[in-house]
Amino acid sequence: MTPGTDAPPLSVVLACRDPWPALRAALDALYHQAAAARAEIVVAVARSDARPPDAPTRYPGVLWTDVPGASVFQLRAAAIARARGAVVGLTEDHARVENGWCAAVLAAHAERPDAAAVGGVVENASTDTLRDWASFLLANGPAMRPLRPTRGEPISQQANVSYKRRVLPATFPPEGFMTLTFHEQLRRRGERLVADERLVAHHDQALSLRAHSAGHFHNGRSIAGFRRAHLGRMGRLAYAAGCIALPAVMLVRTSRTVVSKRRNVGLAAACVPWVVWLLLCHTAGELVGYVAGAGRSPHGVN
Repeated sequence: MTPGTDAPPLSVVLACRDPWPALRAALDALYHQAAAARAEIVVAVARSDARPPDAPTRYPGVLWTDVPGASVFQLRAAAIARARGAVVGLTEDHARVENGWCAAVLAAHAERPDAAAVGGVVENASTDTLRDWASFLLANGPAMRPLRPTRGEPISQQANVSYKRRVLPATFPPEGFMTLTFHEQLRRRGERLVADERLVAHHDQALSLRAHSAGHFHNGRSIAGFRRAHLGRMGRLAYAAGCIALPAVMLVRTSRTVVSKRRNVGLAAACVPWVVWLLLCHTAGELVGYVAGAGRSPHGVN
């Protein structure tokens, strides 16, 4: 994965499993600023109707990769493998980066040549229901403003993160690429992961309770499945046993995160019943994943 002399300074990766226009908001937010920053956009799709019928004229220059039936993790791996930039940024098909994001990503990496990854701000754009807020706080609460970019704190995940090419894998396993477990690997290697408030994305995912519940179960099982591939039998048993305490640990962690930011505290308190339910769904998924593997759950994550 060494960039050539004509490589762009930045590649932005998107993955989509849903039909058009699921990608429209994300692409519209990116397209013109990417051109201004001389960045390329690489989109991997699991179905042919995920791209617009007039893609070549609507978004000239965008690189499309078809991986029929792939999970979102496999799509990200395919897009990253095709990306040529010295920096590779990720966002989601249901997220909108703010104007100037591409330029800010490049500036953040130039200012921090030793940083393996730079995460940004993720704000909630689905604010109508408490269940949407609960899901957002669990998945993206640590990435809300204000950020505290110390070495030990987690950075944002796939909605708003970028990497130096040197730290990305040269090849990917069949299950694909997951940001959470990749960040764990980077930390074990002693790499520096930092946060930068200039990089802002708005996460827009309004779903039914059933869809949120299934999504958190499948996400939990997928995480466990990715980890399980690198664990021995005793390690899998230890992680499975740890699921007993996982809901309480995650609830305390989420509560502390919200309180420390001094934002949406009352709203978060009202979300607690929904948060607890989604945590139980997530924990059930992790437990099944450590015992039986990821199964088809990666295909249930968007």
